[in-house]
Amino acid sequence: MNGVYIEITDVCNLHCSFCPCGTRAVSAPRTFMPSELFERCLNEAATVTEQVYFHVLGEPTLHPGFGIYLKKLEQVSSARNDGKSLSLTLTTNGTTIERTGKTILASPAVRQVNFSTHAYAELPFEEAAENLQDVLDFCRMAAVERTDLYINLRLWNVGDESSNTWNNYMLEQVNKAFGRTGSADENSAPITLEHFCSRHKSFLVEGRIYIHQDSRFEWPAAVSDDDSTSGNSSSCANFPKGTCRALDTHCAILHDGRVVACCLDHSGQITLGRIQDNSLLNILHSPLAVQIKEGFTNHELRHPFCQNCTFCKRFK
Repeated sequence: MNGVYIEITDVCNLHCSFCPCGTRAVSAPRTFMPSELFERCLNEAATVTEQVYFHVLGEPTLHPGFGIYLKKLEQVSSARNDGKSLSLTLTTNGTTIERTGKTILASPAVRQVNFSTHAYAELPFEEAAENLQDVLDFCRMAAVERTDLYINLRLWNVGDESSNTWNNYMLEQVNKAFGRTGSADENSAPITLEHFCSRHKSFLVEGRIYIHQDSRFEWPAAVSDDDSTSGNSSSCANFPKGTCRALDTHCAILHDGRVVACCLDHSGQITLGRIQDNSLLNILHSPLAVQIKEGFTNHELRHPFCQNCTFCKRFK
């Protein structure tokens, strides 16, 4: 398995229209994963993968124990007796990077940082520009202090005309920050939106710093209890066609310990078990997990949640 998503919190400080965090009621409870549960998640993740993520929903750097959790990750990684490490790919909106940046750079367990800079398109311009400047300052610092660190500056709102002003401004600032100001040399020529297409979604900025563009996707809608129950049965012979890499390349553990098949299943629609009650390896071999994964192999979407997921249509 390529990675395990561990949602250390579902708390976020932004309210983006494209994210379920942004559409929740203000009164909805938000949770920080406690330390004991986090340690169990890490130890269980280490049995099936070499890479973890600290999110499904939420902004991981808002967790009060974020720095401590990085240290625990390093400890679990160094304690492995199979000669392999356990690294972190951190996805963040970057709004706290001025405060957390040095902690991130100091952790050898952090392999990659993804910045969701497309989120800034919905912020007041001055706030967006300040956040972007903090992110670019971090990038320049990383280019000196952590040449091994991969960084992705994500623009996942391409195709949304209302975001074009921000997209162009963001690229302009990236070009300015890294000296890409008009040279004919492709390593220093300005990056524009025209550089990207469906076959070329990532563009190297400098070192291991990239801009990655993509179109928005819709989070799968929740299914009713009746539909969810019917999706657990393999008796239906006419499943919709489709496939997914869930349970093959990844799975996720929500902030309350529920193990779900997919990194988009933020509400636990396909709950396979609880990490407090069973090992991750056993949960991933449960009858429901096996049935869903078998369906993907046969290009069958056997669970109603998957049938409502437009992301499945990206995989042929």
